[in-house]
Amino acid sequence: MKKISSALGRWNSIHNRIFYSILLFLIIPVMLTFYLLDKPLERVIESKIGRSVQDALFLVNLNVELFLEDMLQSSVDITVNPGMIELLKDPGALTPYEKLRLNDEVLYRPFSSYFTNSYVTVFDLKGNWLSTSYIFNALYKQYTESEWYRDMIDKPYQHRWMFNDKNMLYSDREPIITLARTVTDLQTSRNIGMIAFSVAEEDIRPYLTGLEGDVYLVNREGIVVSSPSTGMIGEPLPNGIDAGKLMSERTGQHILESERGKWIVNHDTVQINGWKIVQIVSYDTVFKEIFDIRQTNIEIIALIFIVFTIITLSISYTISKPLKLLKKRMTELEGKQFYSAIAVAGPEEISSLIETYNKMVKEIRGLLVQVKEEYEQKEEMRFRALQAQINPHFILNTLNNIKWMAYIRGNGDVGDMLSNLGGILEGSIGRSGSLIPLKEEIDYIENYIGLMKLKYHDKLSLKIDIAEEWMDQEVVRIMLQPVIENSLIHGIEKIDKPGLIEIKAARDEERFVLTVSDNGPGIPDDRMRELDRRLRSGSEEPPPERIGLKNVHDRIRMQYGEAYGISISGSPGNGTTVRFVLPARKAERRMNDDV
Repeated sequence: MKKISSALGRWNSIHNRIFYSILLFLIIPVMLTFYLLDKPLERVIESKIGRSVQDALFLVNLNVELFLEDMLQSSVDITVNPGMIELLKDPGALTPYEKLRLNDEVLYRPFSSYFTNSYVTVFDLKGNWLSTSYIFNALYKQYTESEWYRDMIDKPYQHRWMFNDKNMLYSDREPIITLARTVTDLQTSRNIGMIAFSVAEEDIRPYLTGLEGDVYLVNREGIVVSSPSTGMIGEPLPNGIDAGKLMSERTGQHILESERGKWIVNHDTVQINGWKIVQIVSYDTVFKEIFDIRQTNIEIIALIFIVFTIITLSISYTISKPLKLLKKRMTELEGKQFYSAIAVAGPEEISSLIETYNKMVKEIRGLLVQVKEEYEQKEEMRFRALQAQINPHFILNTLNNIKWMAYIRGNGDVGDMLSNLGGILEGSIGRSGSLIPLKEEIDYIENYIGLMKLKYHDKLSLKIDIAEEWMDQEVVRIMLQPVIENSLIHGIEKIDKPGLIEIKAARDEERFVLTVSDNGPGIPDDRMRELDRRLRSGSEEPPPERIGLKNVHDRIRMQYGEAYGISISGSPGNGTTVRFVLPARKAERRMNDDV
């Protein structure tokens, strides 16, 4: 009798009723039907579509091959020019005007329908170079002192295909595809220089857009050289793809299965340099024809569903009735904004569901309040940050042009002022996010002080007492400038003696402490109490009209938590000290740190 009651109890479970009914009357027949009808068709279409995809990939490979061959031919045309050979053998044989003419007539000459812009640099063996674009001296040394450069320059008739997305050779910082070739004297078979012929990555990208799915051009190291998915450029192939296996095969197709689904990986080799074109397509996308056929199968078995639906209606009714009641109560709960609970009733599963739901409602209500407060704070900070921003790119470029014009005309003071102003403006762009190394913040302050010295002259001096080991400490962007500005306006300007601003750093266990002190007149007690109150106030406090100490304090707390921020100390006649407290951690290394 107990066994019968136990079995009836298990049958009364909503889970078991739904599971066994559907399994017995619906799932098993449907799965069997689909397996018998669908699998053979899938295998046939899979073979057909696989061949079609390989043909399309071959055409893309052909276009990329032609693109790279055009690069090779253009570089050869430059290196066989008699004037260029004469320049490499004897750099002093040509006047500056002749070198300029050679640059215009030879380096700028390459024209191809493939390239929107080409970067051509020719190096001789005596430390000279001729280029279509400006090269930073530090990167030039890194380029010519690299191991691969020395290996190539020691052997005649060498070439190397490269991709640069980080340590770019040219000032515009565009990712480029480079063909480096030695320039070899045909008579002596000795190298007399080297040419680096480069094109922008975006020139080759359009040839990869004609295929479905994700398409990547990959070098021998497995790094993505070009792709319509620009976020992957410079990154390894997605996880799960064996780059070594792809490189060992000329062409092929693989099926990749992962937690995210099933994928088809097609690849082909670019013969000119051994790079790979890899196409990753969702299995479901490629075999859309199979799904269309499945639709026909569904219509065939629709009659079976109708029969079984009549059988399951009687069972589902007894299950759906308490669920409908639960739905009604939940609908009412939505209208009350999660401020009421549902009475626990019904079968075991529904009772457990209601209890869990009541707990969830309580937690959601608390989370909604918390999220709303945090959202309002972040939106306020974002709005205030946006108010403080300008679009500096045009201004920065204009300042640089004016600065060099000033230097050329001998106006050194004006040039220095514009240089400092440009450094301040460039530091405020914020292209690398809100968190930066302390060194960048100090560089920003030095530019700012350099600009301010044009006003204060010898009355203003800055002392930085920070060990080199702290220069990679993570700080919030532009957190020192508002404090320095306050020291100038409310401190240095109001004294008759030379003014000193001193910046120090120290570590207090797991905290990093940065102090900014001045020898100004200090802060009156009533003003000090007002500043302390403003710093302790929450987001409900109306924001000041300008970005100042309160803004810096709020940004630090929102970034790291309530335990961090700034504090102010000082008294009349003894100067003012602002203390920054941050977590001791190194700033993350960004992609363009080495550029």
